[in-house]
Amino acid sequence: MNLIEKRFGTLDFTPLRTATAAVAAMAFSGAAIAQETSQTVASPLEKHADRQFNFETANQLQRGGVKLWIGSHQTVPGQQSTGTAEQYYWGGGEWGVSDRVQLGFAYNVFNDPVTKPVLGASARLRMETTSFHGKYKLIDNAQWGVAAQASVEQLLFRFQPYGGAVDDTHTIGSLHLPITYKASDALQLHVTPGVSVLPSTINGNAFFGTVASVGAGFSWKPSLRWLTYGSVNMPVSGGNTISNTLAIEKTPIWTVGARYNVTPLAALDLFATNGGGVSPATGILSTVPDGDTVMIGGMITYTPGRRAGYRPNYRGTSAEPLNTRQKNLQLDGFTLASADTLGPGRFAFLASAGSGDSYAGSLKFSPDYDLEIEVAYEQHSIDGSVGAPSIPSNDPNYSIGGKMRFLDQNNGSPFSLAVHLLAGRDTNAAGNGTFYLGMPMTYKANSRMALNLNPKGAIWGNTERFGLGFGVNYAVTPELDAIGEITPVSGGEDVVWAAGLRYHVRGSGLSVDLHASNAIGRHALKSMIGQDDVKITLGATMAFDWLRR
Repeated sequence: MNLIEKRFGTLDFTPLRTATAAVAAMAFSGAAIAQETSQTVASPLEKHADRQFNFETANQLQRGGVKLWIGSHQTVPGQQSTGTAEQYYWGGGEWGVSDRVQLGFAYNVFNDPVTKPVLGASARLRMETTSFHGKYKLIDNAQWGVAAQASVEQLLFRFQPYGGAVDDTHTIGSLHLPITYKASDALQLHVTPGVSVLPSTINGNAFFGTVASVGAGFSWKPSLRWLTYGSVNMPVSGGNTISNTLAIEKTPIWTVGARYNVTPLAALDLFATNGGGVSPATGILSTVPDGDTVMIGGMITYTPGRRAGYRPNYRGTSAEPLNTRQKNLQLDGFTLASADTLGPGRFAFLASAGSGDSYAGSLKFSPDYDLEIEVAYEQHSIDGSVGAPSIPSNDPNYSIGGKMRFLDQNNGSPFSLAVHLLAGRDTNAAGNGTFYLGMPMTYKANSRMALNLNPKGAIWGNTERFGLGFGVNYAVTPELDAIGEITPVSGGEDVVWAAGLRYHVRGSGLSVDLHASNAIGRHALKSMIGQDDVKITLGATMAFDWLRR
């Protein structure tokens, strides 16, 4: 019998049943991994981290290892009237040149009004850092690790109270000597002395200068998939925060967080910090002003490449091949996301246009099992019935994000469950940001019927909207799907609905859909806002394999 034809008892999407099934499925996957043979080779993410967001350890990638990451940390959304919050965006990569040498690069940017007033007034800060860094392993034995890291960086700093009409660009750098004590396979303790060389003045205003620091931290890895960590980094000379009176002061930089491996090669970090800098030289710097603003953050890490002995997944069962129906259900609906992700190496390009001068395009790519990267651009429908505070503007917007699947019904889980995240901005001068988070769940009742439950929320400025979507996908024929969706939304918004057909051209990877909906758009916040007029949309999706393993 096909997996999707197996029954798992009476369908019940109550929170208690859903949470219980999710925990049980994750516990089962962990038990299955514990039974694997000693021949299994740990992937880079199954080891202790070489860097904890803004704190360096003596751990390094093995020779030939590659690590890529992208992330953001921000104040709690809803505190500002525009944008999503005070946000830092960053990303980078590292390469294990040899067993002793590791090279890397990183970029981070902040461009927002700071949350607290400076000199009694609102102040906008723009801070960008591009860094190149290297790390050399000095000592590595069963109990101790010692490394030396150096960075050369370019800092762009513009702050309104500094007379910031001009971008001030400076060359900065750092040197760190991380020391790691390996108390056990699960527990490591870290001490990292360092020095950051920053300008002493910017545009005639006092800046940080040379900052010597000492940091202490820990990392605890209770299982292959979980890593928890924390650190405190304190300047011992020089300052690391700008006060609300523009004084340069000292404050400890703290971080506490956890990493969960969705796959052996892809992980999700969640953390809290008062740190503002991300690069090696700016990691000692706090948020502005005063360094007492708590930030929450997330990071996705991907380590491309496979070695003999790596686990392909954490299920203990084969993830491939999928049948045609299972591949078709990897595509999102019209206003609700699928809980499944594309297969590794698979792309999907969507283009659609509809009434109300609406159009949208998106590109999705899956580099690994259970991981999907997404970029979207959309002009929503405009019938004159929707405006602020429901949406920031009527201008097009772009969004970047992805999906991480935690449960997969195709491989034995009772249902599929994923986390879907998109962060975007309008294309106008204001550049208002939106943040979207959903948790799509899909239950394949049989070979024809798939049921979807999708709790989701979106935030822009101090406006918050939450919805609970229900959907059904029914295969009328192997090529033709009938799709219906309905989503009640908070904040007095109209109930959003969509209904239509999707035709899969056999053997081509092409799918064509036609649907009617009152939603102003297909992506993120726009999929949660209903208008008075019915919107008719024609779309096409082309899915194809590339870099297929």
